[in-house]
Formats: sequence, C-alpha cells, structure tokens
Amino acid sequence: MELKLEQVGDVTVAQVCEETLSANNVQDFKSEMAKILKPGSKVVLDMGKIKFVDSSGIGGLLSCVNNLSSSDSQLKLSNVTIQVRNLFELVRVHRFLNVFNTSEEAVRSF
Repeated sequence: MELKLEQVGDVTVAQVCEETLSANNVQDFKSEMAKILKPGSKVVLDMGKIKFVDSSGIGGLLSCVNNLSSSDSQLKLSNVTIQVRNLFELVRVHRFLNVFNTSEEAVRSF
C-alpha cells in the first residue's frame, strides 16, 4: 500500500495511491498508517483515488481511529468518493469518521 505524504504546516496529508481498500491490502494500509499516526500527530487521509472499500477496509479505518483514542492524535478523511461515502452512511460508520470534501478543508479544521 503506497501513501503519498505531504506536510502542510503541522498536518500530514496522506494520499492513498490505490483504488481499493479491502482484505487484499488492509494489513499493508494499517502498517503504513501506524508509521504516521504517532502521538500528537495530525493526519488527513486523502481517499480521492479509492473507488471500493469492503468490510475489511472499513475495519482498517476504524482500527486507525480506535488507536487514536489512546493518544492525542487526530485523523480526518478527505475527498471520499460518492460510492465510498454512500457505503459509510449505509453501515453508519460516518458517525465515527471526520469526513471533509477536500484536504484543504480538513487541514483548516485542525
């Protein structure tokens, strides 16, 4: 799983360079996210290229959010495609995820 990282002030913007977040790559995703979700970090996950997320992918995202509860780190999502956004709403995980239309909005929200 490749994440393209960009630093905007004290916020790390991580763009997912894959089209899916699924059982095939969720372990790699979680490993890569663990590298940047350090205590006190502010991270925006740009999901603009992701067209498909399965239950394992949702679990991976929720795992990242759950790991944040033990530190003062923050994770926000941006550029979530309409298909993925609809899935988040269908399974009601959007209540646990901070989702923004653009990465710029997410960065400003810190």
